[in-house]
Amino acid sequence: MTDAQKEVLKYKDYPEGSGSKRHYDSLFLPFQDYLVKYYTNPDLTSWERWKNKYIELAFDKKRHDEMIKNFGYAEKKYYDFVVQNKFYLELINEDRIGNDTKKFIGFLAGAGFFRKYNLTLKQWFDMKNWSNPNFEEAEDGKAINEILNYSYGENYIKTSLPHLPFWNR
Repeated sequence: MTDAQKEVLKYKDYPEGSGSKRHYDSLFLPFQDYLVKYYTNPDLTSWERWKNKYIELAFDKKRHDEMIKNFGYAEKKYYDFVVQNKFYLELINEDRIGNDTKKFIGFLAGAGFFRKYNLTLKQWFDMKNWSNPNFEEAEDGKAINEILNYSYGENYIKTSLPHLPFWNR
């Protein structure tokens, strides 16, 4: 048992729906069971907000200026639409994720995520610490490529992308 698991044992009997119980389940339930329990019908409020306020605008040339303003960039030069489209096109044949997830990852690329961490898309999909590449990989972490092989894995990714530490600028 890891130190992290020992620390959260106290949450075992916390009420269903509580953050502490969810944290406990994330460490003790088999991953597929965890996904079924929490990601069959996840709260996609943050996802939808990002999608509507930034992502869709970034993929509509007529609305680029609106996205730049919404996102808080001073000028277009601070966002790379070419890189965004390159990464999106790199994902075009990835059948395990929907088009909106492909666009979000493209947006992430345009915002400089892959440049900041000096990563290729393949490297990112294969790393266990994909949510924060600055941190050491956790032994029990799962790479995006692994997560996407589970039912509801895309939902897990979708709920995580808007909350990546990268966005804390």
